[in-house]
Amino acid sequence: MTRPLAVALLVLVGLALLALMWWGWRRRVRRTAVGLGAPAAALTAPVTLAVEGVYVSSTTAGEWLERIAADGLGVRSPVVAEVGDDGVTLRRTGAPDVVVPRAALLGARAERGIAGKVAQPGGIVVLRWRTGDVVLDTGVHPRHAADRARLVDAINAITPPPVGEPTAATAPGAPDSPGSLGAPDPSSARSQEDVA
Repeated sequence: MTRPLAVALLVLVGLALLALMWWGWRRRVRRTAVGLGAPAAALTAPVTLAVEGVYVSSTTAGEWLERIAADGLGVRSPVVAEVGDDGVTLRRTGAPDVVVPRAALLGARAERGIAGKVAQPGGIVVLRWRTGDVVLDTGVHPRHAADRARLVDAINAITPPPVGEPTAATAPGAPDSPGSLGAPDPSSARSQEDVA
């Protein structure tokens, strides 16, 4: 095989791989768009907290590896998370902003990871919210460690009370949910009292 033919073959194989990756991403965009609501309008209340960081990804709630690609939600980008009385806006550079009205909020918590990023324990702030028929978890990695708790507290302070569905704070594996590693299981406490 001559050198020009080998180079041409490698270029064709590379282009074929790129085409397959593009095709796979387009399929994921179509598949994950099912049930998503229309993007929300911009929020107008004054911003009470702004935190710089990295928007990591959005996933189906509770499925931290099931990345949502529709509406630009799968694009990792620099972000300023803004919290106001009417909701949360994730102002992203190089990707569409994510607007979560207060009524769509289900809570926030600190996690170790989400699709696209694993950090130290509690390094990712996960915002749980509803859009259309789908509940999403959106991960933000704040630039400064001190901002993590402030962002979680600010989001939870404006989150409406739950109406019979799991919130970020009560999700399985959340730090304070029964049966998680972060909180004692109430049933085991009762069984210990019965023994004593």
